[in-house]
Amino acid sequence: MNLSKNRLLIFANDAASANVTMAYAYLHKDSFDEIIAFPLGVAYIIYKNFIKEYISYDTPLFLRSDIVVTGTSGLNSNYEMSIMKKAKENNVQHTITIVDNTQNFNMRFQLDNETIQSKFLAEEIWVFQQDFKTNIDNIQEKIVYKKDIYIKFLESYYAQNIPIAKDKLIQKYQHGYLVILTEYIYEFYGLKFGFTEYEMLEYILDAIDKLDLNIPIFLKLHPKEHPNKFNILLRKYSHLNILKDTWNIQELIFDSKVVFGINSSVFKECHFFNKPTFSIQIDAKKIHHVKQLDVESLITKKNSLSKILQKYFS
Repeated sequence: MNLSKNRLLIFANDAASANVTMAYAYLHKDSFDEIIAFPLGVAYIIYKNFIKEYISYDTPLFLRSDIVVTGTSGLNSNYEMSIMKKAKENNVQHTITIVDNTQNFNMRFQLDNETIQSKFLAEEIWVFQQDFKTNIDNIQEKIVYKKDIYIKFLESYYAQNIPIAKDKLIQKYQHGYLVILTEYIYEFYGLKFGFTEYEMLEYILDAIDKLDLNIPIFLKLHPKEHPNKFNILLRKYSHLNILKDTWNIQELIFDSKVVFGINSSVFKECHFFNKPTFSIQIDAKKIHHVKQLDVESLITKKNSLSKILQKYFS
């Protein structure tokens, strides 16, 4: 083995974490002799879609000449932080942690429910929110403010590769369907915001039902949500044309007519593909601020939701 080989090792657990680390590898692929990707869980799907040639199923072995890049997780940070700890213990050349979203920021740097020791933090911690500050000093001093590299990836990749729908349902309803993106709200925050993902979905389905609109509804769950999470609610509205599957997210968004969600990382694709996109936060006590959307795209009242549906689907 050539110990001086210029290698990049990337690691991710969550979908959004996979997006930014995959983007780093894609955008810097010409700078390395070898790139090795170590996805865990749902990150594997994203790596497989875009950088499958780099995926390794072996246990990572660190060389002192390696560059190690991890994402972070707002659900469980143990994977990325344990990798960073091992990389630092092996005295690799350089380390970077890329934070896809500053929500639950401090939790993203926990290992076994405690903030990771300073000596195991990456040399650089990238964030995309230019005014962000954390109250943990040893993390704050490592923050490097960057433009969103996933947006840069989308611009680079889709300049040459326009999404082409392979799924028959997407082909059938092309440019005529509603996408609903669900995500973790209750599991993260309880009732802190005054509503949950369950209520968000029911508000939308109830409005469609009352307006008697024949809309193809493509329900896209967060990759880590259980497939049966909304089954009781979906049975209540089984007379509507609701479709649920694990579609390729870029194909799904590109061929949609309108997208509803709360604060999904997929809003980056929606913005890039110039899709009408709305954050549904009806009766919210506290607002999720969505970087990719303007204030007119924040829906907090039922009558506003009905007007949007009528505008696009009547």
